[in-house]
Amino acid sequence: MIQSYEDALAFLNERAAKLGMDFGLERMERVLERIGNPERKLPMVHIAGSNGKGSTLAFLKEILMTEGYDVASFTSPYLEKANEQIRINDDMITDEELVDLLNELMPILREADDEGSYLTTFEIYTILAFMYFERRHPSIALIETGLGGRLDSTNIITPMLAIITSISLEHTQILGSTLAEIAVEKAGIIKKGISVITGVESAEAIQPIMNKAEEEHAELYRIGMDFWPENRVLEEGEEGFDFCSKELNFSGLTLRMLGRHQLNNASLAVQACVLLDRKYDFPVREASIRSGLLKARWEGRFEQVSSNPAVILDGAHNLSGMKVLLQTIEERYKGRRIHFVFAALKDKDYQRMIKVIERRADSITFTQTRMERMNEAEELFKTSILKEKYIEENWQDAIRKACKRMRKEDVLVITGSLYFLAEARPFLIRDQK
Repeated sequence: MIQSYEDALAFLNERAAKLGMDFGLERMERVLERIGNPERKLPMVHIAGSNGKGSTLAFLKEILMTEGYDVASFTSPYLEKANEQIRINDDMITDEELVDLLNELMPILREADDEGSYLTTFEIYTILAFMYFERRHPSIALIETGLGGRLDSTNIITPMLAIITSISLEHTQILGSTLAEIAVEKAGIIKKGISVITGVESAEAIQPIMNKAEEEHAELYRIGMDFWPENRVLEEGEEGFDFCSKELNFSGLTLRMLGRHQLNNASLAVQACVLLDRKYDFPVREASIRSGLLKARWEGRFEQVSSNPAVILDGAHNLSGMKVLLQTIEERYKGRRIHFVFAALKDKDYQRMIKVIERRADSITFTQTRMERMNEAEELFKTSILKEKYIEENWQDAIRKACKRMRKEDVLVITGSLYFLAEARPFLIRDQK
């Protein structure tokens, strides 16, 4: 029996170290059947994509909460605490509830282990989320895939609505080496007869999604075809735009999550609300859409944690995300000196990310964390051809020294890995206090 929250984390982390990733739905099917299939007892929205999943979920969640719904969410990875992954509205599952649910699940996990069917840590968190949601009876659940879609543990659900945000080259050793192959994996979340919304626009990536939607008789809504954002307006700390579709328009919408890409993410969320309202008996008023978009936040996504000096945290961890980050920096901080502190996992395309950063960076400080999957700062440093570059193995020293080198009007961007941000963010927030 798990006695404490610390014991629960130790059990889950030890399992992660031992088993790693192992994709497939058979283990999930067997265990969920033994506990009464809690995932079938709640209306759900499933969200997949290379980038933009978290932001789209944040917009949709805030709109639905503003409308008065109790909204469950399952997201990954977490920034500061494992409980962040499982929420009802803004409230994380408590330490006590997590321990209680894990103890309830433990006999079935032991049985599965004895049968040679070892559930991964992510599968266990997914099951704990479903158990928690069944216990708490929220109005709706928003479920974000962990990796890919087709064989991801979350794909055990049959949602009302699926959202595929974007497709870019990522996890190529697992998902495939082309956009089309990766799109096939993401399109695996499309189920028979549901509605599908996508922000994917490239011809190569959209075709597998269209094929899967047709095969499953799922109605497909495409950005740029069925709905779109237009008339972008940049304000200090805000993005303004109009949402347009074949059916209706909402003019003068405002976001505080910055970047051109957020207009697409917000539009996916608005289109989801239109469908929830019109097809699935989840009324959503225009006022809730406007208010929810404005209130939405997503920690670690172009998040400014200091203004003197300006310090930006961004979880860009692939080439596509890094390009978007640099575009947003150029729009928001044109003409200012930009300094980067960069860390990246070994299995990421860090060489090409660094090349993108070098086009705009006045300096880069390369660092690392103690995480086993993290690349060594020295390896990152050797990759760079920038004249002003530094190496600091201790990430706290890297941030402190980068700040000391800055002028008052300069900007510091901390990026490259969500796992790096998970350590850096609480350090910087505490420092501000």
